[in-house]
Amino acid sequence: MKKSVAFVLMMVAALGVAGAAYGQKKESLAVLPFTGVQTSDGETIARAFARAPVWRDAFNGVMSITRATQEFIQFEQRFQRMSGLTDADTIFELGKQLNASHVMTGYTTKFGNRNLALVSILDVESLQLIAGEYRVYTKIEEVADMIPDMARNMARAVGRDTSKLPGLSVPPFSRENGINESDAQTLAQILAIGLANGNKYAVLPRTDSLEKVREEHSRQRSGQTDQERVKRLGVGRNAEYVLVSSVGTWGSLLSFDADVHNIESMILREGFAERYKDFSEGLELIPRLAARLNGETITAAPAAPAPAQAAPAQKPMPANMVRIGGGTFTMGSPTTEASRGSDESPQHQVTISKPFYIGKYEVTQKEWTEVMGTTIHQQRALAGYSGDSTYGVGDNYPMYYVSWYDAVEYCNKRSAKEGLAPAYTIDKTRSDGNNGNGGDNVKWVVTRNVNATGYRLPTEAEWELACRAGTSAPFYTGNNITTNHANYNGNYPYNNNAKGEYRQRTWAVGSGTPNPWGLYDMSGNVWEWCWDWYGSYSSGSQTDPSGAAAGSDRVERGGSWNDDAQNARSAYRGSDTPSGRSVNLGFRLVRP
Repeated sequence: MKKSVAFVLMMVAALGVAGAAYGQKKESLAVLPFTGVQTSDGETIARAFARAPVWRDAFNGVMSITRATQEFIQFEQRFQRMSGLTDADTIFELGKQLNASHVMTGYTTKFGNRNLALVSILDVESLQLIAGEYRVYTKIEEVADMIPDMARNMARAVGRDTSKLPGLSVPPFSRENGINESDAQTLAQILAIGLANGNKYAVLPRTDSLEKVREEHSRQRSGQTDQERVKRLGVGRNAEYVLVSSVGTWGSLLSFDADVHNIESMILREGFAERYKDFSEGLELIPRLAARLNGETITAAPAAPAPAQAAPAQKPMPANMVRIGGGTFTMGSPTTEASRGSDESPQHQVTISKPFYIGKYEVTQKEWTEVMGTTIHQQRALAGYSGDSTYGVGDNYPMYYVSWYDAVEYCNKRSAKEGLAPAYTIDKTRSDGNNGNGGDNVKWVVTRNVNATGYRLPTEAEWELACRAGTSAPFYTGNNITTNHANYNGNYPYNNNAKGEYRQRTWAVGSGTPNPWGLYDMSGNVWEWCWDWYGSYSSGSQTDPSGAAAGSDRVERGGSWNDDAQNARSAYRGSDTPSGRSVNLGFRLVRP
């Protein structure tokens, strides 16, 4: 018996956790402590996952293995950082000892300057990777807020029938030219998780001893992927295909390549490559690559005179922002798009002439409180709500109960705090004659300082350019979207798609799938205020439009957690009273 297996089984015996405790139940989940963190933190995370109520529908029982020995944790940490996976023999023996049908294992790691928490569920019999999730966090305490959404996503995947899907063996992959081993394996694990969450392959992670993994890396670094070796990667896993992947350089660019080979014939079934300038972009690009391998097509935008594109990052890069290079795109929706609104016509060409930065995430409750001093509960009181009417609370959850006036004040105060020229002049002594909303009792006069360096709201055109990210389909994910990608009311899917989850609240920012330019929650979670007055579109081409000169409502975009999927389309237009504060309305920042 392998040393690591012996440690686990001794630990189980010492704890008195015997398989008889769950009788003959086969569908049960054993939750191992997270590694890569302090023992107590790893056990706390495991207990929180085990307590998630969603497992009641997926398993007959859940057990949390919390008093693991430090030696076992250290072994797992070494192995996972090396292979990106958990030792298969350990999983098999532990699952059998506990009569568990599935084992959950997770770990934390560093990726560049970011902290990642990754968790996977494996089937004990087949060692198939059933489901997985990962999140970026700042402090370990934040992981607790992310667990409910991670657990819900994985619980849905556990119930899928993957018996008819072809097996895909995912071995460790090669790296070259100074690529950090830990970073390379983190990307490999994220790719495996993305593939496991799809419906195209039954993902079968290949794990070996540390010595074999190192030997495999050495062979792969040689650049020789011989057919017999590739075949061996899938042997013993009932795999029909094997994923051969590498991370390295391509001229001045970094590259990530993934090829799927048939194990017997060695015929290349499919393959994709991503090129990028900054290794940190891998966290956004790998989900895209997994989506392409899963057949979730992202439709590219038609050619335009000056194609919209994400521009190369400039230094210094504002924290948690993405640089958009401007360009020309088609705004609005075609008449053939299902569930479209009449205000999405006519489609017209829009040119954004200057690059800008836009927030990777919606403004969070922590960011709001640090600048404005009020909490989500105080904003709820200002909105006139009482009782427990909060819909997602935590540092990394989006701020809501925010009026348009609140948002522009936040922009100015944050700009001043960071030494930037405020983007708005706000006159609270006069009533805005361009505001025709009889229900708006604020009506401040707000003018935009176009040459200012500070934060501001995006124009509606800037928002749609950033949301589409070079796509022209209804969603940046393609012709449809699911609640795995975005947080909306899954009871009301788009265009006859299958129903999904209705979470009934916001989720932590960054929980969904980013768009091709690395922006999160452009569909769903909370509506996002824009600068513009709501008005009709013009049929002519426009450059840097900023909306109507006057109006009653300000534009809001993106849909929310309690809206139908159709409202999360890239072209969908919403609007609200500027003084309105709602349970599902927040904002995102822009700056030059």
